[in-house]
Amino acid sequence: MKSLRIAGVPEPYNLPWHLAMEKGLFHKTGIDLQWHTVHEGTGRMCQMLCDDELDMAVLVSEGAVRDILNGGPHRVASTFVNSALPWGVHVPAGSALYAPGDLKGMPYAVSRLGSGSHIMAMIHAERLGWRPQASDLVVVNNMRGAAERMQAGPPVIFLWETYVTASYVDQGIMRRVDELRAPWPGFVIVATEHFLVDHRPVLDNALAVLSAEVKGMKRGPHLVELVMQHASFPEARAKEWLKHVSWSLGRPKPASLRTLVERLSRLDLVPTNTDLPFVA
Repeated sequence: MKSLRIAGVPEPYNLPWHLAMEKGLFHKTGIDLQWHTVHEGTGRMCQMLCDDELDMAVLVSEGAVRDILNGGPHRVASTFVNSALPWGVHVPAGSALYAPGDLKGMPYAVSRLGSGSHIMAMIHAERLGWRPQASDLVVVNNMRGAAERMQAGPPVIFLWETYVTASYVDQGIMRRVDELRAPWPGFVIVATEHFLVDHRPVLDNALAVLSAEVKGMKRGPHLVELVMQHASFPEARAKEWLKHVSWSLGRPKPASLRTLVERLSRLDLVPTNTDLPFVA
């Protein structure tokens, strides 16, 4: 058995991984897949990759590309979620902020610097016509931390996946005032450089298992039930979420990530004139 340490967020996008694990498909191919659920998101997983706590991770594309282009010792091995993520723009439910135009100059809650919530906050602020500084970013670690901050402190803006944050909206903790969908894949799979060199067959076999699971997932009532079970979504939310999700493994299309790199460069989040971080 070859061990494979991989991490992802506790969101239904990782359903194909969990289904394949529950069926023992990785084990059947000689892979001891060790899954780590990371509530803090992409920024934390990038640090875990750098600290050799992981071999692979499922990251939001924004955070993965930014980290790699700033020297992170890993590479994009495959796309995973080809569809764009719906980033909900949230404010405290009890605040006087109701429209996108009310948000210019307001501080942002982010899980950590370099996370998807940080990068999408910068993109959102650019649309509003301003550039947040370090003092405008409040690190809250995870979604629960953002909810606690919204209940306890002055108003902040928080960008996170629309359907995952919906329970906090339902509870009257957050209010969604806008939504962003960026024109690049939602999630990619990355692997550390040394794992690629030393254990490339393990990576290839794991991706083959995952790809087969994705191709075998049939849309219908059974898949809705699985999303409800794994994500604790009500039926209507699970059905709506599935309408917008597309899983697909393979080499990312250069044009889609080049758009992302250009946006990150414009925001001074990555060096200019950098190569796309693909695995050959």
